[in-house]
Amino acid sequence: MTAMSRCFLGCVIASSLLVLTGCSDGSSPPPKLPDTVKVTGTATLDGKPLEGAVIRFAPTSERGFHGAAGVVDALGKYGLVTDTGNGQSRPGVIPGDYTISVSRMVKPDGSLVPANSKEPPMMSGARDTIPIKYSSQKAQLKYTVTAEGGTFDINLDSKQPNPLRK
Repeated sequence: MTAMSRCFLGCVIASSLLVLTGCSDGSSPPPKLPDTVKVTGTATLDGKPLEGAVIRFAPTSERGFHGAAGVVDALGKYGLVTDTGNGQSRPGVIPGDYTISVSRMVKPDGSLVPANSKEPPMMSGARDTIPIKYSSQKAQLKYTVTAEGGTFDINLDSKQPNPLRK
């Protein structure tokens, strides 16, 4: 990985952490947002569960919120939580169109970087184990969340250029 790629990846990770933690001073109430709906799924890479990966749903249009995220468990399952601002969140995601990115950070010793770690991954020498075509803000994964919610399984293939093909 080139130095420029590492720098870009570091910037993506840092900005993602800001999205998850919010940027407000906490003195104003969170914005009034529509109700959320339940979205769950499984996430795998080359058929193996992506334990510890962070799934991020970023809205494709400005809607006054930061999107939703979830952490994949040992079985590959995840559920989403919407960041409502000011350090608050609520289960589910607001219906709409999203771009999805997947990131799984590991330290040099191979251990996972906890999703709620206060230390920036760059400072621990961590690297993303997910191919950049899935982990960048320009990831090709897209999903429309309907008013009913639903299931969105993410089956990544490190050798296949189109992540949506089975």
